[in-house]
Amino acid sequence: MFIYALTIFLSAFLLFQVQPLIAKFILPWFGGSAAVWSAALLFFQLLLLAGYFYAHCLIRYLKPKKQLTVHFTLLALSLLTLPIIPRAYWKPDGFGEPTFKILLLLAATIGLPYMLLSASSPLLQAWYVRKRHGAIPYRLFALSNFGSFLALLSYPFLIEPRLALSTQAYGWSGGFALFAVVCGLAGWSSKDGVDAPEAAAEETGEKPSMQTKVFWVALSACASSLLLATTSHLTQNVAPIPLLWVVPLSIYLLSFILCFESGRLYQRWVFMPLLVGSLWLFARGVTQFEDNEDVIKKLIPALCGALFVCCMVCHGELARRKPSPKYLTQFYLMVSVGGAIGGLFVALAAPHFFKSYLEMPIAVGVCALLAAFSLWEDTSGVGMAVCGLAAALGLWNYNIKGLPDNNTGMAMHMALCVILAFAVGYLCRGVQVRQALLLAATAAFAGYLGKQEVTNDGYYTTAERNFYGLLRVRDDPPMDNYPGERVLVHGTINHGTEIKAPNAGRIATSYFGVGSGISRAIRAKYDKGPIRIGILGLGAGVTATLARAGDTLHYYEINPLVPQLDQKYFSFFASCPADKSISLGDGRLVLDRIPSEQLDFLAMDAFSSDSVPIHLLTREAYQIYLRHLKPDGVLAVNISNRYLDLEPVVSQAAKEIGWTGVTVTDDGTLETYYTASTWMILSPKPEFFMHQNFQDPEVAPMASRNGIKPWTDDYSNIAQITNNLPDWLKAVLP
Repeated sequence: MFIYALTIFLSAFLLFQVQPLIAKFILPWFGGSAAVWSAALLFFQLLLLAGYFYAHCLIRYLKPKKQLTVHFTLLALSLLTLPIIPRAYWKPDGFGEPTFKILLLLAATIGLPYMLLSASSPLLQAWYVRKRHGAIPYRLFALSNFGSFLALLSYPFLIEPRLALSTQAYGWSGGFALFAVVCGLAGWSSKDGVDAPEAAAEETGEKPSMQTKVFWVALSACASSLLLATTSHLTQNVAPIPLLWVVPLSIYLLSFILCFESGRLYQRWVFMPLLVGSLWLFARGVTQFEDNEDVIKKLIPALCGALFVCCMVCHGELARRKPSPKYLTQFYLMVSVGGAIGGLFVALAAPHFFKSYLEMPIAVGVCALLAAFSLWEDTSGVGMAVCGLAAALGLWNYNIKGLPDNNTGMAMHMALCVILAFAVGYLCRGVQVRQALLLAATAAFAGYLGKQEVTNDGYYTTAERNFYGLLRVRDDPPMDNYPGERVLVHGTINHGTEIKAPNAGRIATSYFGVGSGISRAIRAKYDKGPIRIGILGLGAGVTATLARAGDTLHYYEINPLVPQLDQKYFSFFASCPADKSISLGDGRLVLDRIPSEQLDFLAMDAFSSDSVPIHLLTREAYQIYLRHLKPDGVLAVNISNRYLDLEPVVSQAAKEIGWTGVTVTDDGTLETYYTASTWMILSPKPEFFMHQNFQDPEVAPMASRNGIKPWTDDYSNIAQITNNLPDWLKAVLP
């Protein structure tokens, strides 16, 4: 037993340790977008499916000795692919949809090792069953998930802050070589059992029906979809970092561990009522993701808690339906098919076919439907409780006219909800009535989700979506004496505002008002005549208002949808009198390929929603910027962010290249269409900051912090600079 347990644990640990490692390797190559993780997670799920399919075919179609021969041969070949460091020729050479290139890159770099690691758990469990006739192997599956869980938790807290990426890659490669040896020993120890007549074939057990297999796939796909949708939601609005990849994935794996370790840990009477509240929270929390720090702080733990409950229900119902060990590899294959379907739906289909984040409400609605089917024949009273709670929450969500808006009104509201819950529970005593009410509650919930989406879409003039996220244009009507505005929104963040007024295309707004750091710096450079300006990130094009006739203005924009929306809905770029151009592609990669632009001023304003593209703030990135700036050139970095204090990181980089700098904090109150911003302005010439534009209280010398190491492509530790995250999350950060 020990050799099997050790091999399965080691394979699971390596399997999930490599996921954040390799994703962080390729993140700078594809724009630092949160969607890179979604594409990587899709790859991992597809390879997990390939590994389970390989294990299933190996057990079912090959003779025992052939199984060992084939597996040992592939293990030997996989060692030739080490170390797992992506080759530079995989870097993208243009713009466009990068999902398939990411999948090919990952396949070439870690494809075979990852597939063999994926196959280890079902394969060794099957060998164990053959060697020990009558053994129940599902606890080994729980051990596998525990190894995965431990790997995920150790990465952001132990591995990432202490080891460079290249060191991590070589360490992982050494671990895989050890796994290959241990796996070979486990296979060799099984040879006696494998050489014997197949005991597993003699086992009795009811053959799973097609309906059961479909339900396996559906439960697995639902949990997978919720995992990816929740992860995407968090990383789009905070930062695409391993920590926010790891937390939802750890929750997902923890539910697997609890459900398959023991049948007593998943109890319907506990988790089905909790599911009602969790689905309601998903519906309310996601659709009302307000641009407010306190709301976000509460929603991060709330969404993670809701994800845990939903995964417990999906995986708990899977565990209740697990078959005889005779059909073990088939069961795992169906589970992995469901996981792959969920990944394909969220990472591949949704960005191409939806113009909003519809995958989340769809997954939530499907989860409600699967729960209703799970309770279809339940006679324990859980169905009654679920119907009652659903009805009570429905009433609670409904604004009852006539009730006073005070504590008395709330008490009356609660009393009505309790009465309704008991009334529905009483009605649900009959099987047919309970089933009808389950379907009615599910249909009503689906209708509510649809209504929420229609209402949210109604706020926007247009919406477009691709790999890089969701872009929407909103028209705000005039209020009091304030003019109407047109706003470009990426995720939850304003990426530029144009007021509805004459000559609006030449009026600076949002983060670029007269008090902003970028405006001060450009106006200071104007003292010497026309200048050459480069800006990473187009947004709505508001920065074009800062350029004059005679200037040269070059934009570097990764998302091809942005120039299209700018041309159709905003007039900033078209109204700019400078000699202007837009280069499509990741700004850093574009600058790395072209000759020096000889810029007087370069600004880094490339954000994906509120997440920071870390690869634009590394030592290697600054070397590229220096090559394109004149000896007296100025670099501006927009560090406005709700969650991250980027000032010490930029300060450390400036010191490393021998530059000085200031931080400009603008409260944005001079005009209604200004937005508060924080910019860091860097220059090799300290006398530049003697200009009158930098002589007021909003300008302060850049501040550093002890313990902040320079970020490189090989190292970054975003956990050190977190702000406004929940206290429970900050407490466990290194």
